[in-house]
Amino acid sequence: MKFKSSKIAFLISTLCAISSAFACTGVYVGKQLTADGSTIFGRTEDLETHHNKTFVVFPAKHNPVGAVLKDESTGFTFTLPSQSYQYTAIPDVTPIDGVYHEAGINQFGVIVDTTVSAYANDSILKVDPLVKTGITESIMATVVLPHVKTAREGIELLARVIDEKGAGEANSLIIADQQETWYMEIVSGHQYAAVKLPDDKFVVFPNSLFMGAIDVNDTANVIASPKLIETARSAGTLVQEDGKIRVADSYAAPMKDSVKSRYWAGVNLLNPQSNITMDSEHLPFLHHTTQKIRVEDVMALQRNRFEGTNILPDDLANKKDAVIKTTHLYPIGNKNTMEAHIFQVKKDLPKNSPAIMWLAIGSPLVSPYLPFYGAIETTAEPYQVASTSYDANSYYWATSRLLDSFLANESSLKIPFQKEIEKMERPYLVQVDAESKQFAEKFKHNPNEAVQWITARTHDRSLKTFEQLKALEKQYAPQK
Repeated sequence: MKFKSSKIAFLISTLCAISSAFACTGVYVGKQLTADGSTIFGRTEDLETHHNKTFVVFPAKHNPVGAVLKDESTGFTFTLPSQSYQYTAIPDVTPIDGVYHEAGINQFGVIVDTTVSAYANDSILKVDPLVKTGITESIMATVVLPHVKTAREGIELLARVIDEKGAGEANSLIIADQQETWYMEIVSGHQYAAVKLPDDKFVVFPNSLFMGAIDVNDTANVIASPKLIETARSAGTLVQEDGKIRVADSYAAPMKDSVKSRYWAGVNLLNPQSNITMDSEHLPFLHHTTQKIRVEDVMALQRNRFEGTNILPDDLANKKDAVIKTTHLYPIGNKNTMEAHIFQVKKDLPKNSPAIMWLAIGSPLVSPYLPFYGAIETTAEPYQVASTSYDANSYYWATSRLLDSFLANESSLKIPFQKEIEKMERPYLVQVDAESKQFAEKFKHNPNEAVQWITARTHDRSLKTFEQLKALEKQYAPQK
């Protein structure tokens, strides 16, 4: 979730209002549940159509003493350390409204995936209100990603910032490395809880708080704000289980149907034997499944529009013509997705480049996922076009025009688009295991040559795919 201005962000977050326009969905799958033993997690970034996203590599840099990072959209400031590390990111192009670097991998192999906005209840916010100049999604990745060497350090840094300066929004996020994956919920102005995620569970987390019972004294697996329990007790909302605080039950605002529909769809996709329905009152945080989950399954989750059900997406262009009794709900694969990404953390990759990021710039309904590595030095030029209106040289704007055509004629274009996108995507899904092993082997012998090699390969496939998308644009979305 993201907002266009700090004033809107603070007001909406404080009032705990939620619109389906602000509807990111996060997912995590532990390595014991995946087909290849990798850890998989990711997120859709949702706000609106026609909102440019770029994909860039920020180089390492030295910072002068006293240098400050400032979020122009909120006034939040962060004093920079002497060194900022190299990292990949998916920025917005309007810094005055927030840089929103969102997700990426740094040179030490730390992966930051921020954020899915969440909402605290009114009673909590009366006791611990959000802080207007506190840290928010707009700057979170930029604060953490270039400045930590492990996932735990990332959680600890973010916790210190919230302790000292507060949070301007409630959020959930993931910070990981090759060894650990941490999930964090920022639940009010100064309260938070983070847990090390288990390898034998999966999680689907749209815009709400979901964390269950945690032991705040288990410092090996839990990092929590000092007054997490006290604040909930003061608000009169504390819910405990065997002496442990149930975080979501204590802090969360009532869940909207637009959130529950994505939770329900995601959980049932990853576990078809799930008994979760739209009428379920108990919505667990952690889930298990007997089926092995692939990257392709998570891609399908991020594209899901209630296929195979009697429910239609509520953004369907011709829904007014549908049967009156048909239910319309908000899907994970909605029209407002500006990019979607999936991290695949593999044990056989180098420690400082431990994951493949499968990235679909623009909506994955019309954009293929391509594999990128944290060690790449640059990205292809079509990813770097920072225009706020249509530009023929931009990867995002090509997919944006395709999405317009798709949404206007979904019933007739859905299958043709799916076939075209699969043609672009499938070769890389087939070859990525061999490529990652080749990269790892090259890295052992000569890291610099390996980085140049993988950077060149990602450039080549980016440019090839961009040309394929431009051909589709010419066919399905010709210039007027």
